[in-house]
Amino acid sequence: EEFNRELKQQMARPHRNNNIFLAGITAHNVAVMYLLSGNNEQALAMYRKAAELKETAFGKDHPKVASSLNEIGIQLFAQGQFEEALGFFSHAKRIREHELGIQHYKVSPGINNIACCNFQMKNYNNAAIMFQEAFDLQHNAAKGSSTELDLLHVAITLSNLGYMKLRMKEYEEASGLFEEALLVQQSVFGDENNKAIQDTLSNIDFANAFHS
Repeated sequence: EEFNRELKQQMARPHRNNNIFLAGITAHNVAVMYLLSGNNEQALAMYRKAAELKETAFGKDHPKVASSLNEIGIQLFAQGQFEEALGFFSHAKRIREHELGIQHYKVSPGINNIACCNFQMKNYNNAAIMFQEAFDLQHNAAKGSSTELDLLHVAITLSNLGYMKLRMKEYEEASGLFEEALLVQQSVFGDENNKAIQDTLSNIDFANAFHS
């Protein structure tokens, strides 16, 4: 309620870009509250409103718009609307590339999202190319000073490549990718009882069962 009241007050004073942007931030926060309460349809509607307000304030290709576009894509993906999600992920990626450069590692999550859409739409060749592109950016970044989050992004992309190879029935390559992901996960978590590690071990066993 408080967020909704604040949003209405801010939108009642739309004569300055700053007020419109603040309304966009509030709309984004309202969307998060709806999401936490399990109201996914309202969350998606408010993420769309947040993107619209930010675009009005700064233009459709401003970096501040990208986060809302990405959230819209995530919600659409979760609802199985992969083609529409792909459009939002692609727009967010273009904004990040323009802001940071195409070789910046922070572009890689967007590339990974696009790859996931292609995978779900059975565009396996495109998905494999995009997963590899995301991995290359993340791997290059991890060679220098990297955080645990950076390493986990690498592990996620390696796992996604592994799933891609499983779908393509390239089981030996899939096993190798899962093993690489496992090494990264172990460097971060250490504990063999960690769920991510256990899932990767299961994936390795599954892949090995087909090529051993």
